[in-house]
Amino acid sequence: MSKIWIFDLDDTLHDASSKIFPSINQSMTVYVSQKLQISHQDAHDLRNQYWKVYGATLKGLMENHGVDPKEFLLNTHDAEELSKFVKQSYALENTLKKIKGQKIVFTNAPLHYAIAIIKSLNIQKYFSAVYSIESTRYNPKPSIYAFRKILRRVGKKARQCVMVEDDLANLKTAYKIGMKTILVSRQNKKTIFVGKRITKITQLI
Repeated sequence: MSKIWIFDLDDTLHDASSKIFPSINQSMTVYVSQKLQISHQDAHDLRNQYWKVYGATLKGLMENHGVDPKEFLLNTHDAEELSKFVKQSYALENTLKKIKGQKIVFTNAPLHYAIAIIKSLNIQKYFSAVYSIESTRYNPKPSIYAFRKILRRVGKKARQCVMVEDDLANLKTAYKIGMKTILVSRQNKKTIFVGKRITKITQLI
């Protein structure tokens, strides 16, 4: 039975926390502030609230304010600008080259951004597909709906998949539906739904 490797993108295949996430967060807060005509602080608080309730700012904006997801994602993910923060890594390329089996990317980020980052990392040739927030009808991980949608798209059973992720909530869902799980994190968190923990992606081989 051939194995399929499912990789998260941000903070799994590359470092997004140091520069990319702060930039996106800033753009999202500005967008919410302007769109809803509220103060910067109120926009920040509302985003936190939606993050807790829906798992994503976008989902809350769609549910409560009828925001167009395409407009939101284009306004908050300037792919050209964000790509400048990406550092190419020969070690990452080498790791992906050595991993046997089909590899896909499954991210809560929008497709235009995901593709730009993957190209900047020079790793596009190692992946057979990139599944983004659009692929799951704007239902972000960790929703079971999102995972099931991707499994249907790749035509695989959960037990054939290995999920490589930095987010524990996403791994919890992956484990629950029967995937093998690998946590990429410097935090040493032992839980039943983490099959293996590595501190960086290059430790996969």
